[in-house]
Amino acid sequence: MAVERQRLFFALWPAPAQRAALSHLAGRVPAGLGRPVSLDTLHITLVFLGAVSTEQRQALEAAAERINAPSCLLTLDRFGYWRKPQVLWAGCASTPPPLLHLVAQLQRAASVCGLRVDTRPYQPHLTLCRKVRRPPPGLPGFEPLSWPVAAFSLVESQTRPGGVTYTQRRVWVLAPRADSTSGGDSVE
Repeated sequence: MAVERQRLFFALWPAPAQRAALSHLAGRVPAGLGRPVSLDTLHITLVFLGAVSTEQRQALEAAAERINAPSCLLTLDRFGYWRKPQVLWAGCASTPPPLLHLVAQLQRAASVCGLRVDTRPYQPHLTLCRKVRRPPPGLPGFEPLSWPVAAFSLVESQTRPGGVTYTQRRVWVLAPRADSTSGGDSVE
């Protein structure tokens, strides 16, 4: 009997205000460059998990419950391009240490559950466009976009006739930042 599996990943999932700011950023990409990513699927992958059994998912969720990591502020401030996967992305010049700590904890949890994790250094990025065949010349700059990272999600990826869909399955809230003010951070 085949074991039922879900294709899962941990991610930063934008709140509606963040999604609006991110869609504005996506609009800065020149038309015709490649295939734009659907705005409702914008996210930043923390750890890709792949095909996960029900037992592995339960163990991952239990491990995520025990994660102790503070919220932080991620600033997207540059475009980037990766040739092999042919993607144009928005990323950050400097990754906040609390985000790296969160990723390391999630990677450990995945490894303990018997899943392989990417061993390359983590680089947060938001994929904006796929099937970009060559590095785009002279991309426009953009005003840095602040993303208050206050939670992370377990997301399921499903391939359907109309394309790939992403569905949040669980959300975990991070501890408040030590330097937070009562007004909080906002997306610019």
